[in-house]
Order: sequence, then structure tokens, then C-alpha cells
Amino acid sequence: MGWLFMNRHHMGGHATPKSYLDAQFTFTNAPDDKGIARGARVLASSCPGNRVWYAAVQYSENGVPTEVIAMVCLVKWNPRDKEALHFGYKDSAPLRR
Repeated sequence: MGWLFMNRHHMGGHATPKSYLDAQFTFTNAPDDKGIARGARVLASSCPGNRVWYAAVQYSENGVPTEVIAMVCLVKWNPRDKEALHFGYKDSAPLRR
């Protein structure tokens, strides 16, 4: 996947790349047509030097935990960017067995 860039005003009030990405990968969807509500939550994460975000993310179905995966996002953080693209991240599709 490609890079996603934004200015810090579009980070939803999150002050750091880590807090923004933790929020992006924590969610609960409405039930689908089969009545299954899927979600995910960040169990633990780190973003050393605002360069790479590492996380353990747990998926769930109808509130019941299913699997835990590792996620990695490359991060670009430049609060003084001249074009106001202060924050960017690049993720990839999770690897599954």
C-alpha cells in the first residue's frame, strides 16, 4: 500500500503518531448481514523515534477475542513540514496463516 499523509489538524486530536495509530486500529464494526460484529484493539504498541509503529492487535467477533496479530507501520513525522504534511504512515496487509 502507499503512504497516507495528513496535517496534524486532521489527526483527530491525537498529539503523536503512536496515539493516532493506536486509535485507528482499535474499533468495533456494526454487525454484518450475518449478525457478526467484528472489531480489533491494540494490546500493546511502540513507536520509537516516530519512525516505525509496532503493535500487537487482537481481533474479535461479537466481543469474543479471536486472534492476535503483529502490525508494523512505517511512520514519517515532521511537525515543521513546509507543505503541512506533518504525519504520514504506510501499512501493509496483515499476514495470516
